[in-house]
Amino acid sequence: MEIFERLAKKNPNYQDRIRVIEGDLEKPNFDLCPESMDYLKEHTHVILHIAATVKFDEEMIKAITINLGGTRTALEIARQSKNLQSFVYVSTAYSNSYDEHIQERVYPIDCNPEKILANLDDEKLIQDVIKYSLKWPNTYTFTKALAEAMTLEYRQYFPVAIVRPSCVMASLNEPIPGWCDSIYGTNGTFIGWYYGLIRTSHIDPEVTIDTVPVDYVSNTIIAVGWKTYVERAQEPELLVYNCVSSTDNPLTFDERRRECEKACKKHPLLTGIYRPITFASSNEFMFRMYSLVLHYLPAYIMDLAMKLRGEKPRLVDTYIKIDKVVATVKKFSNTTYFFDNQNMKDLYLAMSPVDHQQYPCDNRNYSWRLYFEVAVPGLKKYFFKEDLNNVRRARQSMRKKELIVNTILFLIVGLMLLQLYYLLR
Repeated sequence: MEIFERLAKKNPNYQDRIRVIEGDLEKPNFDLCPESMDYLKEHTHVILHIAATVKFDEEMIKAITINLGGTRTALEIARQSKNLQSFVYVSTAYSNSYDEHIQERVYPIDCNPEKILANLDDEKLIQDVIKYSLKWPNTYTFTKALAEAMTLEYRQYFPVAIVRPSCVMASLNEPIPGWCDSIYGTNGTFIGWYYGLIRTSHIDPEVTIDTVPVDYVSNTIIAVGWKTYVERAQEPELLVYNCVSSTDNPLTFDERRRECEKACKKHPLLTGIYRPITFASSNEFMFRMYSLVLHYLPAYIMDLAMKLRGEKPRLVDTYIKIDKVVATVKKFSNTTYFFDNQNMKDLYLAMSPVDHQQYPCDNRNYSWRLYFEVAVPGLKKYFFKEDLNNVRRARQSMRKKELIVNTILFLIVGLMLLQLYYLLR
């Protein structure tokens, strides 16, 4: 794979140092065989628990089983590991997003995570949990908060820390500049926008958004694993690290839109269905109007054309799914959060100049213009599998598509206005 090419050049035998053990987060003990479990307990020094379901609208019991139950299993493996040096739980910067000022601490919760896990078949308890969870925007952030509270309880057994990344996006440098292979969260909406599928957003253009390159998140996790062990004696408390950009390198949604549009002009998609544009509004009515004209009307036309060709219509269903996701992130897209990140700054100070070169994780060290000049062509090359040199063909193709779509839209709107005129006469 392309992402391992640099590593392979540096160390051709790198695969000899990797042992993959398959597990299932939804099953007890990850469904590991006794031999695999014994191997982990004997040979594990550092555990970085990153696995989770990141679906914002995941069904509650499944979200609890994976995000809370999976975390407890990882913590129990850590407690039984003979040589464990540190445990890092990767949460989310929005685990307590009911509060607009997010501190680097584990927030108290009014329910017992262990009791919830032990009574998933108790319908009344689960209904009470669902009612309590309405304080959070979705099941993802709620179950992450539960898992943080559980992680805190294990601080008495071994050195443990929590890393809270904000919205993770394409890489800046590693494994290769602009690498992205995920359609979840912010990546999914960004990909949909670049493709021309998402043309309106229910978002305040002046809201400060928070995104971090995936390689900076990975480097933070590694560095926190190291610091948690070397400072275990001086730091008896569990430390939380808000891995965010908005505190020291802020960016509004409108600023991001402008930077992205500049990058997209240089790297248009040949396979895109429309030029990337955004009509953003925090007003529910205006968003719905934009959505009707820019999303659903073209979708119904395209689906009708597909039906006539004997193909399965799918664009309207796609927009229905997108709107469901929009509902789960509305809180984030219309709220400017203020994050404390002193622990992150202390982490940078604890690292040596060599560490800074090898594990860059200071979000003050890059400009957003530079970032999107890397991220956009990275998406084009690695996600959409397009040649970066097809710019002329892509622009010609996009002009034709715009002409067709705009002509049809103007005709439809014109007919609607004409009908309205005759009705009001």
